[in-house]
Amino acid sequence: MNKFWPLSFVLAFAAALPACTTMTPNKIQEVSVDQVRGCKKLSPVNGSDAIFVGLSASIGSKNAKAQAMNSAVEQGATHVVWTQMGTSMTNEWVGTAYKCK
Repeated sequence: MNKFWPLSFVLAFAAALPACTTMTPNKIQEVSVDQVRGCKKLSPVNGSDAIFVGLSASIGSKNAKAQAMNSAVEQGATHVVWTQMGTSMTNEWVGTAYKCK
């Protein structure tokens, strides 16, 4: 039975790969709150990924950021200010989208 554990792990990992989020091409700038004074505040953006943690945390963080950025693209944002950036423990990105002229 122990022979099948590595195979099960590989199959589970391969099944999770299609869950990867791709970032919509954009020109959104990631800036500090000081750089969006005078801009129109749109709404919060966020993304999280609980599938890829531990050794795959960088994949989870990229997926979460892509989710948040895709939300900003949908709103027509030009800038995003992050209040929380993904870490190996949370894989969550939280920020606010802005539209600047």
